[in-house]
Amino acid sequence: MITDEYFSTSKKVKLYIRYWLPECPKAFMMFIHGAGEHSGQYSHLGMECLQRQIAFIAPDVRGFGNSIGPRGHIRRFQDYLDDLDQLVVHLHARNPELPVFLMGHSFGGLIAIRYAQQFCKKIHGIILTSPALDIAPGIPKLIRKMIGLVSFVTPALPLELVKWNESLRKFKWFQSKSPYRTADLLNDPLATIKYTPRWVSELIHNGTRALSEINPFQTPTLCFYDRYDPLVSPDLIERFIGNIVSHDKKLTVYADGKHQFLHNREVLQHIFQWLSVRLE
Repeated sequence: MITDEYFSTSKKVKLYIRYWLPECPKAFMMFIHGAGEHSGQYSHLGMECLQRQIAFIAPDVRGFGNSIGPRGHIRRFQDYLDDLDQLVVHLHARNPELPVFLMGHSFGGLIAIRYAQQFCKKIHGIILTSPALDIAPGIPKLIRKMIGLVSFVTPALPLELVKWNESLRKFKWFQSKSPYRTADLLNDPLATIKYTPRWVSELIHNGTRALSEINPFQTPTLCFYDRYDPLVSPDLIERFIGNIVSHDKKLTVYADGKHQFLHNREVLQHIFQWLSVRLE
């Protein structure tokens, strides 16, 4: 069964959720999309899970897609984690015997990491693709400090970051240093193309915290990244995976300069093989 609904959190935030539900699921897979995206862009993953008797649950993160909230803005990153925790608790209440796995891409990967660091006993594993432990690592320290200052003074000021990126990509020098899929976002009515200084600041801050709070992280982890990805920091991803204490971890590295892997059949095969071992 494929369906959708609005889920109301305890803070009265309505999250839009898409479900792919087999009759007799073996597990829940909660998927968290990347920045600017929404759950509708990953329906192929839902169908892949459905065919393998895995329930696929894909919320639009608050402020993205069909979910309620100011576009590309968050007061505290913790709000994302609290929203996700209420969804996980809701799933456990419906089917307490089923394991819950998290999958997160980019920004969604950071949410999955921070959730696992705080609520590790509620999930059975996480799958990460290009987790955003840092964004646009080439940003100078001075600009990062300015972002922090602007976040304090005018936290909700909307910034046209996607349109800025498309304008800058007209210059040859900038093309290799910027995201290459932002044009697709401009043509998607559900995509988020504006962000606030507070959102950027919270993302950077929680990437730093993810690395500094690494000791308690024991969740089984599967991770994919590209060493030439211009949007995140491959060095920080490798450091994170290398330093987590979990003995059940696997890292797959590509060298194609890509940020998105989830249409790659080889990657999907790895993901479902990894899951099948943990569901035996």
